Amino acid sequence: MSTVMVWIILFIWHLSWNTALNKGQGNKLISVEQVVMSVIVGIILQTLSQWNLATSVIWVLAASLFYYINLIHIRFFGLIISGSQIKQFLFSRDMAKVNGAMLFQAAGRLVKTRDLLYMAAAAGMVTVLTVDMRESYAAVSWWKWSILNCLLVILIFLTLRDYMKLKKGMIDAHKYGVVLSYFFSWVQERLRRTEQERLLQDYLMDEQESNQESEADTEKDEMFGRFKGKNVILIQMESFQQFLIHHKVEEQEITPFLNRLARENIEFTDIFSQFSIGHTADAELAVLHSLYPLKKEVVNYKHYDKKFRGLPQIFREHGYQAKAYHGYKGDFYNRRTMMNTHGFEAFYSEEDYLITELASYWMSDFSFFEQSVEKIKKMKQPFFSFMISLTSHFPFKLEEKHWGLQLSSDIPEFLALYYQSVNYTDRALQYFYECLEREGLLENTVFAFYGDHEGVTLENLPDLYEHLGMQQSNFLKSSNQQRVAKVPFIIASSDPDTKISYSSNKTGSTLDVGQTLLHLLGLPQISYGFGTNMFTAPDDRVIPLSAYPIGSFATKDILCYAPTSGDYYKSVILDRNTEKIIIPISENRERFETSIKQLMKSEYVIVNNLHGDESQQYEVKSAKEIVSFSPNVERLMDALDEQAIVIPISRQQDGGYLNDPNFDLDSMIDLESYYRKVRNRNIRFFSTFDFEGNEKPVYFEDFNYRDSFAAKGYKVNFVQPVSLPEYLDSLPDHVLIVFSAKDEAASQFIPDFVSEMIDYGFHKLKNVHYRHSYLNIVYKNKGFISLCEEVSANPLEIYWENRTLVKGIMLPFDLKVTSKGALVGNSSEIMINQLSYSRNQRGLNMAVVDMTNGKVLEILRTDTCIMTNIDNHMYVATKEGLSQEVAP
Repeated sequence: MSTVMVWIILFIWHLSWNTALNKGQGNKLISVEQVVMSVIVGIILQTLSQWNLATSVIWVLAASLFYYINLIHIRFFGLIISGSQIKQFLFSRDMAKVNGAMLFQAAGRLVKTRDLLYMAAAAGMVTVLTVDMRESYAAVSWWKWSILNCLLVILIFLTLRDYMKLKKGMIDAHKYGVVLSYFFSWVQERLRRTEQERLLQDYLMDEQESNQESEADTEKDEMFGRFKGKNVILIQMESFQQFLIHHKVEEQEITPFLNRLARENIEFTDIFSQFSIGHTADAELAVLHSLYPLKKEVVNYKHYDKKFRGLPQIFREHGYQAKAYHGYKGDFYNRRTMMNTHGFEAFYSEEDYLITELASYWMSDFSFFEQSVEKIKKMKQPFFSFMISLTSHFPFKLEEKHWGLQLSSDIPEFLALYYQSVNYTDRALQYFYECLEREGLLENTVFAFYGDHEGVTLENLPDLYEHLGMQQSNFLKSSNQQRVAKVPFIIASSDPDTKISYSSNKTGSTLDVGQTLLHLLGLPQISYGFGTNMFTAPDDRVIPLSAYPIGSFATKDILCYAPTSGDYYKSVILDRNTEKIIIPISENRERFETSIKQLMKSEYVIVNNLHGDESQQYEVKSAKEIVSFSPNVERLMDALDEQAIVIPISRQQDGGYLNDPNFDLDSMIDLESYYRKVRNRNIRFFSTFDFEGNEKPVYFEDFNYRDSFAAKGYKVNFVQPVSLPEYLDSLPDHVLIVFSAKDEAASQFIPDFVSEMIDYGFHKLKNVHYRHSYLNIVYKNKGFISLCEEVSANPLEIYWENRTLVKGIMLPFDLKVTSKGALVGNSSEIMINQLSYSRNQRGLNMAVVDMTNGKVLEILRTDTCIMTNIDNHMYVATKEGLSQEVAP
């Protein structure tokens, strides 16, 4: 094969990758600079293959993998992988192992069948290089070097042509291809930090003017104080977009409950979400503090030690009790610490709930909202409850049994699953509303609902545009993305004396949500906030859009999508009235610059801790109130001395920190040190821990650490182990204990243990029943009686309706129990009143039910495949050969 042909093939291969990545990001498909770079790459790889074929092949395969991973990243986030994320992958211990599972799960819906072409291309390049190698070359031709040198001169010339733009940080980072974009992004970040320092003087000069504007903003109008003194429930709806409201798909309303609330109450229809790399966490910051998220950092990871006086603190200063609720793990996004920083008195997370039902991998919104009612009932009125939904989260893999819409195959699969997910959350919100009404809490409570960010990924936006009947073209690509990214903002009251039907298309953002609520309640605005209340906001506002390149903004008339270079005249500007792209004119440049200044001022406020109030007397908090962990970790720490080593976060979150593109290892060490300092305890993280030098026991809650510790030469045991008989003896009378086996539950039922368990209602299970199905329903009242016990090599299931009489005992609830051994389904299910209460883990899964009221008191399990102790989620890992200092 001729040298020129090999060059051309390698050139096309490299240029195709650049084109694919540019298209995914919505950039110009190709540039002269990228063409030159691709020719240079082709020559270098072809020449390298003559010197060392293996090295050339490795470079081709590594580049293909690198480009493909970036393509997957672009399909979800719209951007290439950041430099800090690459740094973490290369230099952080156990990085690949920790995050591999999460990567595959996230990529599941982003990988396309056509991606096989990329794999074929990589294989083709290897074949080309191998064939080319068969020809003998004594030396590299002088003219080849001449061509390469000429191309390098051209590249230098093209760079010098952009010198002034480079100096000002206004060059398109992607212009020279993916690899060099990291360098130009670094240059832009350096210049941005310099500009931040310059803002100090501007901020001090504008502070007085801003305070005056804030005071003017609180002027009373007819809406001021309309809901004064009422309870407030603010709900952040995961991945909800505005187009869903009042929208039908195949003649079915997607969100009928929210539609009704919007029609009968207050709705704002032109609200843009403010978020950046922190997504949901950024949305929380925007609403609770009326601040723009940071472009290069996540506040939850970098500024958890700051003092804020936002929505929760203002409510508390005016007699409200303020608490936050979320159905996911408390250490995710560092929320346990950050919710305290936000100003909440308490934060309830997954660890504070019984996971009675799963939907899309996680605790269902139905279960979350139902159990939250019990917690809200206990709050002192007036109260402020901030709630974060979960089920409608990407990748929208809602189980079919939860679907509420009848959709045909004409709807693209991704959109169909998205619609099913948000419809499920809509139904869960209605159920929550009805539960509060039964408890008498509805009439004196104001509800506010808003979406945190977009749900439809970039890859699926063309299907959405077609579904909504929107015009599509390359010119409209970025503008269309902004048009559909709006989120709902609805405020509802059931009090007939204060209820009002009000709809506004005034342009605003999620920075205005908190300010608007405070206005309605007659309370002062967030003094450092950059938003305003929507009722008195001017019509000609400029709304910076933090989700897009800095400088992007929205007004009632136009949408501006700024270029990454910062050059205003390369912006894409849409006339919202004519839906036509217009030329960037000088008139809008001032708005562009205002947008940039607002974002940078907000960043300056956050970074320099200017969001407190020096005149305000903040309450003195205990260490546990400032930094708290899950109930099990807190129980562990209470039982241990101060020098005991404790890992307080989950294995998944440890990996999540490392995987976050803007949370490097140094930040992880800083967070670890902050926890240690505040709690005055020997707190460590798995990924920063010195396993080789450690000689002390290590305590943790997450059982997913067990294998990792074992691989490093540690032996893992329970802390304060409680045997199954001891636990059963500790239970109160008049309870039902439901057992259901999964996988293998019989190995520990050796003759001595079988004899011991007879007194607790176990008569049939023995270690010969290896991997069998097993269920047992035991009633305790001055002793133990088995109401039903079965063991079989086949699946087992029983169903008793409410008020069923069994052996003289009447059940006050519906009960369904299923057990499938390892070879016949490998699952466990305990359903009480149609809700699931099984951990569905290996061994005996258990649910303890109060027979007086049918409430589930506890769900747990004992892994009787290897032990007879209750899994109490408290473990200690000790290096083999060392004495074990287990807590008493």
